[in-house]
Amino acid sequence: MNTALLTPPNVNPGDLAQVATELTAISENLLASYGRLARHAERVEGELVVANAELALRVSQVDALRLHLDAVRRALPCGVVVFRADGSVASANPRALELLGVTEDELHRAAGRELLAGASRTELVRALDLPDGTHRVLAVRRADIPHSDEGGSVVIVDDRTEERRLSSELASRSKMAALGTMAGGIAHEVRNPLNAVRGFAALLIRDLDGTTRAHRFAQRICQGVDEIDAIIESMLGFASPEKLAREAFDAAALVAEAVELALRDDPRAAANTERWSVETHVAVATIRGDRIKLRQALRNLVANALQAQTEGGRVVVDVHEVSGDVVLRVHDAGPGLAAHLHGRAGEPFLTTRAEGTGLGLALVHAIASVHGGRFDIRSPGPLGGADATLQFPTFHA
Repeated sequence: MNTALLTPPNVNPGDLAQVATELTAISENLLASYGRLARHAERVEGELVVANAELALRVSQVDALRLHLDAVRRALPCGVVVFRADGSVASANPRALELLGVTEDELHRAAGRELLAGASRTELVRALDLPDGTHRVLAVRRADIPHSDEGGSVVIVDDRTEERRLSSELASRSKMAALGTMAGGIAHEVRNPLNAVRGFAALLIRDLDGTTRAHRFAQRICQGVDEIDAIIESMLGFASPEKLAREAFDAAALVAEAVELALRDDPRAAANTERWSVETHVAVATIRGDRIKLRQALRNLVANALQAQTEGGRVVVDVHEVSGDVVLRVHDAGPGLAAHLHGRAGEPFLTTRAEGTGLGLALVHAIASVHGGRFDIRSPGPLGGADATLQFPTFHA
């Protein structure tokens, strides 16, 4: 082919060759740059793959740590409530909701957060009455969350109810032990001259004419001495309740005997069964314990329930078993127990009746303790009055 025919006029063929050479060089440079760019992209892609793998590992580690911390938070025996910087609740573990007696939605509302108001670095102990009637003693403490851009704080809620109860019970037992020792000493000292008084009064009754005033006065002396002797018996029983005669006996028979003795001591109720009624529900066949002392305790509880209802009323005696414990429960339809006396009903010499000695319930408390159990009175009970409960392990060693 004749190249001269393809060459435009006025164009030097040498210039075309130079342009072709330059285009070739540019193409080679582009190919080299593309190769370098491809190798760089491949290297960057490899680095990204490694970085993504490390990031995925870090994310999985963070997720695992978060799940671990969440599991630990949920398993903690104390409550944990996390607050944001603005005071709103970020999270709370189930134990915190249980102790505060609220749902998670209630805690997020302002009303729920008021339960933790006043918490600071210094531990704050407060009493809380839950809607279901449960009484709790809680200790709360607040701490700021360090090294956090968002700020915030965490509140620890600890249940001190059992600790407070045990501390109060220990103090009560120490006081009752001291009072029991003193009461026992006084009882023994009083009983000796009292026996002489009764003996001489009995001689007067025998020698005097039954129609004389002196005979009636001697009878009154004997009656008064018998009442004092009954009080001394209670004091002696309160002073030394640790002497147990443990045996297995019929629960229904124990309840029947205790009710019969309580009615015998209250002729008013015994003669008006249509006004004072005593119902018994025994769901336990056999009880192991000191039959005489338990009968005395149940008799005192029934007698108190009858005496609390001056115009008549209903008394229910319920015996059942809960988790291996025997529960003797007596509740009535009387006026109930004043709120300030809750937890103090077993204190010796504490009574609300002018003619009472304050030793009946103290003796019940002592009998419950020596059986390894507890005694408590709450109000209102199922019938609206007092609800007395004596609970002890049936095979306590």
